[in-house]
Amino acid sequence: MDKSALVIKKIVNAIKSLDTNVRVLAQQVRQLKRNQKILARNIIALTKKVGGLEEPKGIEELNKKIAELENKISKLKEEVEELKGKMKGSLSPEDVAELRYLIDTINPLEFVTYEQVGDLVERKLRELGFIKGG
Repeated sequence: MDKSALVIKKIVNAIKSLDTNVRVLAQQVRQLKRNQKILARNIIALTKKVGGLEEPKGIEELNKKIAELENKISKLKEEVEELKGKMKGSLSPEDVAELRYLIDTINPLEFVTYEQVGDLVERKLRELGFIKGG
């Protein structure tokens, strides 16, 4: 191969490389245009939303809702304080521990009612024959 053929081959390869780069750039430009359109739509939508908030009606409604929420929060605070006051008169952990000790010591589940005692006595008297019938 002579020098001129080699130079032509290099030029052809360079042109092919440039063509590939141009195609890639064209694809990137198309993608940028698509993204630009999407961003433009998003900006328009957001502008409409923000514009709605800036209207006097929107701000007044928001202020009313904020005032309502502040009232609810203050009522909740009052209720919490009231509950705290009620809790002060309730049992302490030591009181609960003492009650648990008493219940475990006495074991009220072993006690019987008057009715149960009457039934037991009546059953025994029947067994012994002092009471007849039913």
